Amino acid sequence: MEYFRYGKPVTGKYFINREKELKKIHDILSEIPKGGGNNIALIGLRRTGKTSLLKNLKLDLEGIIPVFIDCYGMPSKAVLATQLIDVALKSYVKKTGDKAYLRKIEKVIKQKASDILSKISEAELSIARYASIRIGFREGKDQQELLENALNYIENLAKEKGVYFVLMMDEFADIAIRWGVEWVKRLRTIIQHQEKVFYILSSSAVTYMTELVYSRDSAFYRQLTPIKLGPFKEDIVKEYVNKRLMIEKEALDEYVKLTGCFPDYMQRLGHIIMHTHGRKNVTIRVVKECYKEMLWDLDSEFRQLLARLNEKSAKYGELIIAVTRNSKPSAIARSMGINQTSLPKYLNYLINIGILEKRDGYHLTDPVFESWVKRNFVTSSI
Repeated sequence: MEYFRYGKPVTGKYFINREKELKKIHDILSEIPKGGGNNIALIGLRRTGKTSLLKNLKLDLEGIIPVFIDCYGMPSKAVLATQLIDVALKSYVKKTGDKAYLRKIEKVIKQKASDILSKISEAELSIARYASIRIGFREGKDQQELLENALNYIENLAKEKGVYFVLMMDEFADIAIRWGVEWVKRLRTIIQHQEKVFYILSSSAVTYMTELVYSRDSAFYRQLTPIKLGPFKEDIVKEYVNKRLMIEKEALDEYVKLTGCFPDYMQRLGHIIMHTHGRKNVTIRVVKECYKEMLWDLDSEFRQLLARLNEKSAKYGELIIAVTRNSKPSAIARSMGINQTSLPKYLNYLINIGILEKRDGYHLTDPVFESWVKRNFVTSSI
């Protein structure tokens, strides 16, 4: 029986309609051992399957090692530094089977810091770098220095072992926006001098990532190959659902409308229908009732998103509620109780991070989040 899968990256028969994007990335990376290749910007709204795409990217090419890092909510540069070296190490050992290198690392980090430093010249350079980052983290060294050392560790390891790394930084814009333009410039400088490490910078902050690729003021101007993901086409969703549910045509049309053809919502709603109603005789009433349950399931996640924005400024929450009532800037400003001239700074931030889009006024990019906002803050109906 065919099922629905959500809540984690989907693979196998549940991963559909991204063959074109997978091939494009694979083709770019396949040039790396030949002296080619390029860094990539993977751009798409939340819940369009970017993480699934990265997880399904089978780097079966000889000597290319994938390293996946989730940057969303990353608390500090020091934490990112330690995650980078640990995941890179594990990925290298898993790909190559070089357990001897892992044993050397484990032996070194068990020693006292003074012993490590006294013998560091005798060790492989990558092991020395790994140890120095671990020591620096424990001793509270400068975080930017730790992060740069971590990126250099991956480059050193690649050179020593004759391999290449592809570092996939998922939700990259989350740290880039928080840590600022100067940090992005320093990262670009490091990347520019690396020969054995390539990057896939992925994010749902569509406007930010688009400017990162195309803006002349960007540190990465014309340095990234953009690959864009959007919602599925309606016929793809209908075919997928019809294989799993016996659903009426009117109900299927409603299913498509409510989910907006977003891959995650397509999977979620189908899962709820299958497990609360069953596969057969799915009517429009069933779809609507199960959609309400999906909104309830997403309640805590959406509230956390609002809370995070409100920590920055309560105006962001007010703005999100306002745009569900009226898309015109003048009406939005009145609803928020602010002068219209103050509105752009709030609009631009939410557009940058992929929450809003400008399209005949301003609208939320996520149709299910919009339904949830209306249900909880505007009206009791869906």
